[in-house]
Amino acid sequence: MSAGSVLIVCGKAEVASSMQAMLIKEGFYPVSCAHSANEARRQFLNTLLDLVIISTPLPDEQGTDLVFDTHDNTSAGIVVIARPEHLHNMQFSLEKVGALILPKPINRLTLLQTARFALSVRNSMTQLKNERDTLKKRIDERKILEQAKWTLVEKLNMSEPQAFRLIQKRAMDLRISQASVAEEIIKKYE
Repeated sequence: MSAGSVLIVCGKAEVASSMQAMLIKEGFYPVSCAHSANEARRQFLNTLLDLVIISTPLPDEQGTDLVFDTHDNTSAGIVVIARPEHLHNMQFSLEKVGALILPKPINRLTLLQTARFALSVRNSMTQLKNERDTLKKRIDERKILEQAKWTLVEKLNMSEPQAFRLIQKRAMDLRISQASVAEEIIKKYE
């Protein structure tokens, strides 16, 4: 089973290849490499990424802008590897995007643990977003049902239970959702 698709962004090809081989050996797949920020941005368009590892600085930029672009354009977890003298400034500017920042030099075990943690956080966030979206949809449908029900109460002098039963029955008879019936009622009477 794949641990997740990874993009390694590193200006040094030999370091990127070494990280790539290590991650593949540990079950991450597919693992691709980009050697500049612009090359990484092009890959965002073509690949659904689970994790992006950025080793700063990059040949075409420091790497901070790439972290923001990664956050804005993907749902991937982000791990940044930076020189110790840049850590404080990077942590301050990147804390809002949830990037995990590690000091250079980095050892294999720390990188693996951080990569797995970033994937775990990403997966949890994705699950929470999906649950939020589902709840929002259900609340919106409920609001429409309530609006339609009270429209029937006002316009047809029905009781609240009668109006709700009418919506339920019409939905069953037409084999459509109660929300669709409610929308039709709202359009008809308002």
